[in-house]
Amino acid sequence: MTDDYHQSNEWAQQHRQSLTTRHTHEDVLTDREFELLLEACSSLPEPRDLQARFVCLAAGRLGLRAGEIAHFRAEWIDWDRMLLRIPQHEPCECGYCRRQAAQETTHNEQLTQEEAMEARWHPKTVASARSIPIDLSLRLELCLERFTDQYEAFPRSRTTVNRRVTAAAEATDIDGRVYPHCLRATAASYHAYQGVAPVPLQALMGWSDLATAQKYIRISGRATADALRQVHHR
Repeated sequence: MTDDYHQSNEWAQQHRQSLTTRHTHEDVLTDREFELLLEACSSLPEPRDLQARFVCLAAGRLGLRAGEIAHFRAEWIDWDRMLLRIPQHEPCECGYCRRQAAQETTHNEQLTQEEAMEARWHPKTVASARSIPIDLSLRLELCLERFTDQYEAFPRSRTTVNRRVTAAAEATDIDGRVYPHCLRATAASYHAYQGVAPVPLQALMGWSDLATAQKYIRISGRATADALRQVHHR
């Protein structure tokens, strides 16, 4: 068989996969669904109610990744400047970090488990170390105040982040899957619809590639709508 045949077959397989693969932005919650999710957090028993509300707002409005939430510390918040600062490194020996370190050593024979653990925890990419405004709404501010009054750090594991979101979702009538990363996509979609430009949106979400921010803005349709209104409402 020719190289052209193999290339054509490979392209066809990739095309079929692109049609069947579900992307996170397809699971974005509407504003109503997000409000229902927050409402459901209050129905959970203490202390899961506050923990779930913190997770949902941190992911669904601030755009934090699940790993960032699991490693959150109260000292990350600068209340004077109303910023949440995600550091480049936060010493950690949790089970998740140990598993990640062990995985790194399997791909690098010269790296020891101890050396890999010294670098833990760190955010996903260099761009993920960022400062996020927290004065976006009074509801968000109050949740962060109450959470940091009670906890110096997120009190549970990375798995617990998933469990809190799942518990809140099961207490609602939201159709479809609800999980931490879809809440992060919900935050991106929300801010894109509010009119946040690509570069600030990239900085907020901690993306390495500007194209990701541009995708959410394109999907929101806000830029297209604004351009059309400027033309037709002169």
